[in-house]
Amino acid sequence: MFEKCVRVSVVAGLLTFCGAVAAAAQSTPAAPARDVMAELLAEVRGLRAEMRAASDATIRTQLLVARLQLQEQRINSLSRQLADVQRQIADNERGRAPLAAQVAMMMGDDTASAAEKDGREMAVKPLKGILEQMDKSERDLKVQESSLLGLIAEEQARWVSFNASLDELARQIETRGK
Repeated sequence: MFEKCVRVSVVAGLLTFCGAVAAAAQSTPAAPARDVMAELLAEVRGLRAEMRAASDATIRTQLLVARLQLQEQRINSLSRQLADVQRQIADNERGRAPLAAQVAMMMGDDTASAAEKDGREMAVKPLKGILEQMDKSERDLKVQESSLLGLIAEEQARWVSFNASLDELARQIETRGK
């Protein structure tokens, strides 16, 4: 009977030990499993935030590049218009010089009689009208040139602003990557 009691005690002790081990095994991984899940969840949230930030940076970059290209097109268009106006001014000046010289030559003879002077005046009158028209055209072209120069300066300032924004975005991306 003593042997039977010892056996029962040993079996009961083993069962108690196995139960304690099983209980410890079940409770021990549960705590680390919760910690691992919390860490994984935090990592996923961090990755989502980084992807959102990268996506936002990509969109902002694309918008700024598009705006920068549009500004370049505007500047190029205005520059072509300015070159055209400046060419017209130069052409006007080249055409005006010989005409003005001809009028000065025709009116320059002070020794002519009154009849000759009247005749010259009649001959020169259409030329003077053309010169006045050329002068008015040149004034208009100069105003247009000045306006185009102002517009180009404004567009270049916008271009510089967009370019500075792109530079700032590039710096932000570089600091995030480090």
